[in-house]
Order: sequence, then C-alpha cells, then structure tokens
Amino acid sequence: MARPRQYDHDALRTRTIEAAKLLLEEGGPAALTARALASAVKTTPGTIYNLFDSMHAVLQEVNRQALVDLAIAVDAVRETDPRARLLALAEVYVTFMLDRRAVWRALFEGPRISNNFPDWYLAQIDGLIGRITQPVAALRPKGDPRLLAEQLLLSVHGIVALAAIDRLDLITRQKPMDLAHAAVERMIAAIRAGAE
Repeated sequence: MARPRQYDHDALRTRTIEAAKLLLEEGGPAALTARALASAVKTTPGTIYNLFDSMHAVLQEVNRQALVDLAIAVDAVRETDPRARLLALAEVYVTFMLDRRAVWRALFEGPRISNNFPDWYLAQIDGLIGRITQPVAALRPKGDPRLLAEQLLLSVHGIVALAAIDRLDLITRQKPMDLAHAAVERMIAAIRAGAE
C-alpha cells in the first residue's frame, strides 16, 4: 500500500498563494480553480483543500498579501506637505493597482461569498483610509476629514476601476494618473474654498 505523500504545510501554502497570484494575472478570478492550482504546485486538488477551506479562502489570502503590499507602498511616501502627500498617495494607488491588474480584479471583481468580511480585511481598508485622512485633516476642512478621505479614495478608485478593465477610453482620453491628480486637486480646492 502506497504511503501518503508528505509535504511541508507552510512551504506548500506559500507556494500555492504565489501560484494563485500568477493564475489571477493570467486569467482573472475565473482562472483560479483547485485543479489549476494543484497543477501549478504539483499536488492534488484534495491537498489544496487540506491547505485552505475553500477557493474563496485562497483568494482571501491573495487579497491579504495585496493589501499588506499596498500599505507598505503607501507608507513609503515621505511627502509631508498635505497637498504633495495626497498627490503622492494617489500616484501610489493608481500605479500599484494598474501594475497589478489581476490583484485589483481579485480584490474587487471576485465573488462576494458572504456579506461579512474578515476583521483583518476591514482593518486593512480602514488603515488605508486612515492614511489618507491624515493629510486631509492637515488641510483643516470644515467637514469630517475621514468622510472626505473616503470620498477621495472612491474618486481615485473609480478611475482605476475603469482603467484596470481597459474601459476608461469609453469616457475619456485622459490618463488615469492625470485624472487622479485632478480629483485630489479638486478636493483640495474645495477644502480651501471652505466647502463642507
């Protein structure tokens, strides 16, 4: 009788997450299947399900790494002037997401399995909004800096969303970075004009 194949759980889990990212880059969320993952890491679909409860759990691990990588990129911004910092943060977001279109798709196009997101996921999003809130607050707006930061993220994210799926040209010939800069400048101008 053949003995079960032994493997290093942590090493195989790490390799599986890396393979999942590559599958996403090549074919988007639909390409991420247990069979494709098993083939990529030279194991069986059953082993994939021993490592992760579901394919949704694999996708969440890819998302976790992407959000951590985004936080690291955002934290690398050294600008202290609020305007320059907001422009730099917008540049980081646009560049990060468009350089990693598959990651963007995994974060925002993948199936929503439940209405509840894990605490770590919500904490990463909250942290990103917090990093935008700081320079917005430094501009001393009349309105709630946190709400303004959310609005700014949504504005820039909308631009990235269309650019990531190659649909921005249906609306404009402007470049995503130029549009992101314009969104930041509009918010800053509104704050300086005393808008809510």
